[in-house]
Amino acid sequence: MEGPHYDFCTIACSVNPPEYVAVDIGSQVFSASPLRMGDEKKIDQVIDMKTYRGEVGIINKLVRAAGQIYALGNYRKIYRRIGVEQWVELGKKGKGVPVPRDVEAGKGYATNLGFVDMSAFSANDMYAVGGKGDVWRFDGTRWHDCSLPTNATLSTVCCAGDGLVYISELNGSVWAGRADQWKRIAEADIAWGHQPVDSVWFNQRLYLGAQEGLWTVDRNRKRLVPLSEVERDAPNATNGGRLDLSPDGKYLLTAGPHGACLNDGTGWKRLFNAFDFM
Repeated sequence: MEGPHYDFCTIACSVNPPEYVAVDIGSQVFSASPLRMGDEKKIDQVIDMKTYRGEVGIINKLVRAAGQIYALGNYRKIYRRIGVEQWVELGKKGKGVPVPRDVEAGKGYATNLGFVDMSAFSANDMYAVGGKGDVWRFDGTRWHDCSLPTNATLSTVCCAGDGLVYISELNGSVWAGRADQWKRIAEADIAWGHQPVDSVWFNQRLYLGAQEGLWTVDRNRKRLVPLSEVERDAPNATNGGRLDLSPDGKYLLTAGPHGACLNDGTGWKRLFNAFDFM
C-alpha cells in the first residue's frame, strides 16, 4: 500500500484518547490508536484554515498541551483535535488571537506571523510563542498579549514544574516568567539552523533539544550550556536532539539522526544507534 507524501511532519501523542497523531506542513494527518491506524482527511478539509487573503494556512508544529493535541498554524492559528477527522480552532468566535490590523485588512503579508510552539499548565492556562517576541496566554476563554520585552525570533516554550514559563529565542537565549513579568536568565549564541526546537522540564531541570544536541541552563553563569557539562552520561548529537516527555512525566526521550536515548529520572540509557547494526 502506498500512502501520501508527508512534508516536514511532526508527531504528538494525547492522553485521552490515547493515540499518536502526525501532521505535516500541508495539514495531512496520520493517526494510530488501539482502535485504528491510517490516513485521515486533511485538517483544511474538515475546518476552515483560510488566513491572509483567503490563502489556506500551514501547520508549523503539532504539540501535546494539557493532555490534548494541538496543531499550530501560521497567522496565529491554533487547532485542537477532538476526534478522528475532527478539529476546532482554539478561541474561535471572535476570541482567537488577533492579527495586526494591516494584515487583517489584507494590506500586509507577514511570513513569520504565527506560533511555533505551545505549552500548558492546564487547559485554562496555556502559552503560545512564535514570530518576533510574540507570546500569548490563553485563559480558557480568551487570549492575552504577554509583551515579552524582545523582538528576537522565538522558538520554544515550556510551562515548567517550578511554576515558571521558559521561552527560548532562535539563538538559544532563555527567558523565564509568567503573564507580563519576564527576565532573561540565560544568554546564548547558537548558529542559525542549530537552534532549539523542543523544550521540556524534567527532573527539576530545563532541557532544550536542538539540531545539534541537547542544552540546559547554567544559572550561575547565566548561559545556555551543552547538557554534557552538567550530566556526564548525556547523549551526544548523533543520539539526541528532539525531545518528548511521556504523558505521565516519568520518562524523557530524545532522538537524533542516528539513534535514541531514554532518561527514567536516574540517568540516560541508549535505546539504539544505527551504527550498532553495521
